[in-house]
Order: sequence, then structure tokens, then C-alpha cells
Amino acid sequence: MRQPFVRVLGIVCALSLAAVACAEGSDTTSGAGPSGSSTGEPSGRLRLFSYSDGFDPDYMETFFEEYPDIELDTAAFGSNDEAIAKLLAGFEADVVNSCVDEATLEMVQRGLYQPLDVNRLENWDDLFPSMKELPGVMVDGQPYIVPVDAGTAGIMYDADVVTDVPDSWTDLFDPQYAGRASLEDLSVTAIDVGALANGITDPISMDETQLQMVKQFLIDHRSQFRTFWKGEADIKSQFKNGEVVISSGYPGTAKALREEGVNVQFAPASEGQMLWTCGYGISPEAENLDAAYALLNWYTSLPPQIYAAENFSYVTSNSKIVDEVSQDVLDSTGISGFVTGEDGAPTTVNLIPASPPEDAAAWRAAWTEVKAG
Repeated sequence: MRQPFVRVLGIVCALSLAAVACAEGSDTTSGAGPSGSSTGEPSGRLRLFSYSDGFDPDYMETFFEEYPDIELDTAAFGSNDEAIAKLLAGFEADVVNSCVDEATLEMVQRGLYQPLDVNRLENWDDLFPSMKELPGVMVDGQPYIVPVDAGTAGIMYDADVVTDVPDSWTDLFDPQYAGRASLEDLSVTAIDVGALANGITDPISMDETQLQMVKQFLIDHRSQFRTFWKGEADIKSQFKNGEVVISSGYPGTAKALREEGVNVQFAPASEGQMLWTCGYGISPEAENLDAAYALLNWYTSLPPQIYAAENFSYVTSNSKIVDEVSQDVLDSTGISGFVTGEDGAPTTVNLIPASPPEDAAAWRAAWTEVKAG
């Protein structure tokens, strides 16, 4: 899940050098431009279906500078489930955004993406391997989306209250925080946390017996959690109001809270951090492939990658960013952890793919039982 930049259902206008169009209440916005190109560069209409930060005007400024002849129509969704429902109902899009911890693999399985031609992905070789290898990004050895931004989940805590720095997922279940802990309302995150807290090192490969054990563990500790949070605004409010003092969360959210005067710190869990990534793929119905690949290549190029790291606090996917931003940005976003050592191995803690298993429905059903229990 993208954090900390808030996923909003709202009106965001696509910026174009030629014009800016925005209609409140509409499903789409359009950046108008020339209908043809005299430069030989990609041109014509392209339809983007994305979380709204994917076409934030300031973020996309360099895209329209580089491709002034592409007319970009944009539409926002509030969740990958919403995106799937609309696409299956006939909504038309050429480039579609998704996140591996939500539904990327499901979207591939439902035929909502076409396989990508690596030869047309200009920055593919520069992307962090740990992001390219996540389920959904690669399926049967074939890429379906290009990872663009990412993040790792760990433990957020109010350092004015929690004086012993937490270093394990088991700390979320410490009785001294009963009724003052929170957990993200996302089946993948919650069940991963429960599994890791019980010594299961590879949650995505759990069998049915293990899943049932984790479910029961979470049900037994249901009262530990004051609430299950939905979205950054929700968990920020809980920390600000003193309702919770410890929670699963993200470094960018903790940073945002500190900037607002709340001493919330982030700590990685020794059992591993859940790695999510979001990216963009191409619909099987897309006709303007030149423009589609131009957009994918722009997303993974350094100008938007630097912007996203500095302004959205995202881990970004192009490894060359390590030479382009300050050490503070590398550390605060978590990009530092993706830098490889001399042996080629990542220097970060163990990364757990935040990706639904093949039987994602079983995980969702288990989490529904936990919340009801």
C-alpha cells in the first residue's frame, strides 16, 4: 500500500503544456495536446487509470515537457478492488496502476494486463531486483508491471510513551499496550504480522493449518488492538489523539507525524519488513503502445523518481537514485536498505513480499473473521 502520500478520491488535474482541464465530480481529467506529432516522438491519446498521486500535476510536469504531443486522459480509483470492478464492467484504460499487496497478481490472472516487452523498458536493468521479483510484477518469468514506488512496513511508536524501542512484531502484542495498539486493516499485512510473530518466516507459503493457527492467534489477541486503521489520515489521528502508542506502519507516516509535532518513530522488526511495490502495466486493449511505453519509461526515469522520494517519501525503484538525492532522503525513505553490498546482497533487513498468496480469498476470509471476532 502506498504510504505516506494519502490515496484520495478527489479531483486532480493532469498538467499539460497546452492546457489544463479539470471537472469536479467527473471520472476523468484530460490534458489536451496536439493530435499528431511532427517530431517523431510518441503522440496521440493515452488513458491512465491510477491512484491520484500517479498523476499529481507537479509530479507529472516533466512528463508533459518530454512528451508534449501525448494527450493524457486520467481517472482515479480508491482501491485496486474498485479498479478491478470497473475494468471488468467495461471501463476502458490503456495504462493501469496497481500494488502487489493489493491485487496485482489477481489483475494479471484476470487478464487485465498484457505481458510487457522488456526490450521497450528503458530503465528495467536499473530497477532494484527485490522489487522486480515480487509476485505480480513477474508472473511465470514474464513482467506485467514496472515497479515505480515501494515501501517497507515496520513498527511505529510514540517515543514519549514507549521508551523501550520495539524491535519485533511480537511487541505489538505486548500486554502493556493492550487497547493502545493498532494494526493496518489489510489482510496481507495483518496475517503477515501474525505469522511472523509466531515464527513463520515465509508467510506467503503458509499451508491451511498454519493460516488457521495465525487466524486464531489474531482472534485471541483481538482486544489488544484499539482499532484496525484504514489510511494514513486514520492512523495519524489515532497517534495525535493519544488513542494508540504503537502500531504497524511506515517510515514516511512516522516522519509526517514528527513534522506535525508528534514524536512517533519507526523501527524495523527483526523478523523482517514487509515490502510492497506499486507500478504500472498496459491493458490488453491498449492501442497506442508507443505512448504507453513512453509513460512507463517516464515513471521509472530519474526526474519523477527523485520527485517521489523527496516529496512523497516513497522508496523508488530506479537504483540510480542513490547518487541523486541526499543521504537524509535515502535514510528517511528507506532507500538505503535497498543498496547492495560488495557481495551483491541487499544490506537491509529481511524483506517479506507483501503480496497476496495464490489463495488470496482464504486470507481475506480469515481476516474478516478476525475483525468480526
